[in-house]
Amino acid sequence: MATRNKIMISPKLMILLSALLLSACTAIPVKTMYKLATTDPMQVDPQVIRTAARMPNWLKPQPNGAKLFLSMQVENAPKPIKETFILQAIPVSLAQKELSAETKQGFDLYAYRINPDDLPRVQAFRESFKAKKSAGVKVKGSIEASVDACHQGELLEGPILLSNYLRLDNETGYMPVLKDYDLREKVDQKGLEKFLPPC
Repeated sequence: MATRNKIMISPKLMILLSALLLSACTAIPVKTMYKLATTDPMQVDPQVIRTAARMPNWLKPQPNGAKLFLSMQVENAPKPIKETFILQAIPVSLAQKELSAETKQGFDLYAYRINPDDLPRVQAFRESFKAKKSAGVKVKGSIEASVDACHQGELLEGPILLSNYLRLDNETGYMPVLKDYDLREKVDQKGLEKFLPPC
């Protein structure tokens, strides 16, 4: 799933498995879809970008499992140019006001930002994109984010409801990308065991 300006949100546990990408599109709220469709991903201030995830409290993010991917697809190039950034966990209390309505009994919230040490690399990628565009090269940009998770104890029965959020600017705040998305409904038991290993 990609919007007109190629901001891509992968449902891989936070923003959840790439195999679910297409089916997840229908779960994105209309207001969020509009915001994504009218936002140029290469113009977003990387210092403002935040992601957040809500998952059952028996699931935990894997160490260094939260990632942001920036890609640019140059016309006629066989593969996109892609950069991967390990996201830095931040205290949920820093986003408590914006995410207060998303707290839910039996669930935990996690929030992330781009590591400040990676901001120069993000900026270099953006400048490279802009330079190609200014030179008349047809190029498309995209943003993806994901969080790899694991389960504590047994892989419990019943729905596995996941929600994730994205902040692209201070004015709009955290937008729900997926809300109570039932992973178990979309993935068979073998898939769950593969993508939600024991912690």
